[in-house]
Amino acid sequence: MIIIDPHIHSIYSGDATGTPNQILKKAISIGLNAIAIADHDTIQGSKIAEKEAKNFKNIIVIPAMEISTSKGHIVALGIQDEIKKGVTPHEAIDKIHEQAAVAIIPHPFVRYREGLFVKIQNLNADAIETLNSRYIFGYSNWRAEKFAKKKNLPMIGSSDAHFVAAIGSCFTQIDSEPDTDDILNAIKKGKTKPMGCRTPLSLILKEVIKKKIKKI
Repeated sequence: MIIIDPHIHSIYSGDATGTPNQILKKAISIGLNAIAIADHDTIQGSKIAEKEAKNFKNIIVIPAMEISTSKGHIVALGIQDEIKKGVTPHEAIDKIHEQAAVAIIPHPFVRYREGLFVKIQNLNADAIETLNSRYIFGYSNWRAEKFAKKKNLPMIGSSDAHFVAAIGSCFTQIDSEPDTDDILNAIKKGKTKPMGCRTPLSLILKEVIKKKIKKI
């Protein structure tokens, strides 16, 4: 059984504060078996984490990125080559599948965070993020879970962490061997269980204040 946080942001996202090394250390300290750094429109953070993970034991780094398509966001899990932002959702998913990777729709019904299902729903996605720790009131998570069950799509839990303390707030339990390909195949087969809780509002507010102070 694998415990993974498949949607974490690093400093390479431009709006997050954790370095790949800090993310790895935090993930290991809380007992995660695997992570995916899914930065906005770049795989750089993932590639660095893959290299640095060789210095640690018992942690798998799955290369990923969060693509800004013309209609909203898609997390590409297991890719090796970057996919340019601005492509259509259908094009992005095709390019993800060409790399034998997994297309996950994050925060699908959150309009202010480029939730894809606000604009388009008829897509060949592999899974849906139904438990995202950043949503304080939970309505968007509830709606995503309802949609996933209706369409019989695998469900994913993730922190969507933009700072280190939030990593692992939500995560996915996967019935898989500790191997990247096996994890990706298990997701496609629906051998997933989203778990966790919302990131405490106090932590989110603290991080927002830190970012504003840095801009002064």
